[in-house]
Amino acid sequence: MNRKVRENTPFSIIMSIYKNDRLEFVRESITSILDQSYKDFDLYILYDGPIEPSVKEYISELDDCRLNVIERNENRGLAISLNELLGVVLNKDYQFIARMDADDISMPERFARQIEYLKQHPDVDCVGSWAIEINADGSEYFKKQMPASHADCLNMFRKRDCLIHPTVMFRRSYFEKAGLYPEDTYFGEDTMMWSKGFAAGCHFANVPEYLLKFRLDNNFFNRRRGWKHARSIWQLRHKVNRMLGFGVKEDLFAILYALAKLMPTKILNIIYQKAR
Repeated sequence: MNRKVRENTPFSIIMSIYKNDRLEFVRESITSILDQSYKDFDLYILYDGPIEPSVKEYISELDDCRLNVIERNENRGLAISLNELLGVVLNKDYQFIARMDADDISMPERFARQIEYLKQHPDVDCVGSWAIEINADGSEYFKKQMPASHADCLNMFRKRDCLIHPTVMFRRSYFEKAGLYPEDTYFGEDTMMWSKGFAAGCHFANVPEYLLKFRLDNNFFNRRRGWKHARSIWQLRHKVNRMLGFGVKEDLFAILYALAKLMPTKILNIIYQKAR
């Protein structure tokens, strides 16, 4: 199929899919991309190992010249998958590269608003947005607002992440300055990615609009608690604090953050809603 003539600035979107991604969520996610108001993009999907046959069948039947699929038989994790996708798109002429998860939903104006923002703010290397967190059934859980300016992003990053990973759009310059995703973390590849960006002089921002619905699955809190997760939280944030020259206050907050991961699920749920 021949590609249409580009009317606007083309950009790329990268998405990794793995075996636990459900058809209904994948369909909603991809549909929200293909139906964007800003049409000039290419969507790159990587199968991180074997995926659900129904998901594979659905994607194979999509008739859209903007869709590009890469298959891998081995599951290697999100960071490695994103780097593999970046290895493809950075060899092309895209100036902007957006992230998307296979169970989230982008609002129709998301990419138009982020492209507009990056064009109006040439100093910004990575822009995210606010997000509406939703439960597995699609009901609203929490409206999450993030800091708009670079200075406010840095101030927030002293305690916790200042961007919602699947909302971000990168400028090519980000990877030229900071490199790719770190592949040596138990989790939190996005946190280390932001840390590398700050250390490399990248500038961050968030569009102050709800441009994504972020899905929380039924095991969201169970997967984010326990000794292993608490220890990893401390190790991750301690490393970030050393990388960026943060001090004792930030280390103490990291300890409290890690201890919260030892709380029962019901209490962690309350903390997640009230302490943000």
